[in-house]
Amino acid sequence: MRIGLVVYPGCMASGLLAFAELLEAANQRSGRTQFDVVWTGVNDKPVNIQVTRYGANVSVVPALPMTDDSLEALLIPGFWTDGEDDLSGLLDNYDDLISTLKGISPSTQLWAYCSAVSLLAEAGLLKNRRATSTWWLTDFLSARNRETFWRFSQTFVADGNVMTASGVNGHLPIAQAIIEQELGHNILRDIIEVMVVPRPEHKVTPLRAVNMMQFEEPLIRRVYAWAEETVANCLMVSALAQVLHTTERTLARKVKVTTGLSCAHFMRLVKVKQASDYLIYSSQSVSQISDQLGFTDDSSFRRTFKNITGYTPSDYRSHFGRLSFTSGS
Repeated sequence: MRIGLVVYPGCMASGLLAFAELLEAANQRSGRTQFDVVWTGVNDKPVNIQVTRYGANVSVVPALPMTDDSLEALLIPGFWTDGEDDLSGLLDNYDDLISTLKGISPSTQLWAYCSAVSLLAEAGLLKNRRATSTWWLTDFLSARNRETFWRFSQTFVADGNVMTASGVNGHLPIAQAIIEQELGHNILRDIIEVMVVPRPEHKVTPLRAVNMMQFEEPLIRRVYAWAEETVANCLMVSALAQVLHTTERTLARKVKVTTGLSCAHFMRLVKVKQASDYLIYSSQSVSQISDQLGFTDDSSFRRTFKNITGYTPSDYRSHFGRLSFTSGS
């Protein structure tokens, strides 16, 4: 599998090196070259990467352009930014990179983490896909890319040929997913143990009432996904049964057996979980969140949220909101 490590001005390249080392360890452990990693960029011109603000630079010469047909996957690292106000201008500066991403073959796997997820979004590659990014970009990305199904409470999301991860260490869950996918769980386990690689948390939401919904059953995953993508006032068992080509009775029975909950209550929990993510990671008002998720009115939203979590939306945000923190990546 030939993987291009994308370098561009302003990128945080350290994760690319760590990613490459993990894949090399996997090659050695498996006894074969499963992963072939090369530097790549918009073109083959050298890229100067600033390591520190005091002038320490590294020059990287891409071996191949990003559009080379031999590249089966691209890993795109995040870039340095001072925050949401700075990010909009930076994206304008990355027009060449974004244009190149638009021309990438649909068969190429695309992996991005931290602020680089915004590059995929700007290129239109996250439309109607699930994706995540660093939590402090919630407001910016939600407003700018409304056709993406954002999952900011998750640190890693895979959807088709696209993988996204949050934080400057987002290369770790991507590397682990690829090693397990290509070489199996046993080799991944050995790599984790030998290289003392942490297992990234995949969930960071404190809404415990919804954590029980992580099921392996494919039907429940489909129910979960449909409920996430459907506005609250349209969550009807009859509509879902039609989408899944089954009867309401059969659907209700299967959901009850797997979750212990009625189908209607299960779907309400999904909506409340989405609301909790916005309360934790965004600055949108309670009314805006209620409207965005499609509740009939604010009173209905507040009542449903309080019944399930024990908190009013405002109290929940006060206890668990993260916008008092800052980040520079």
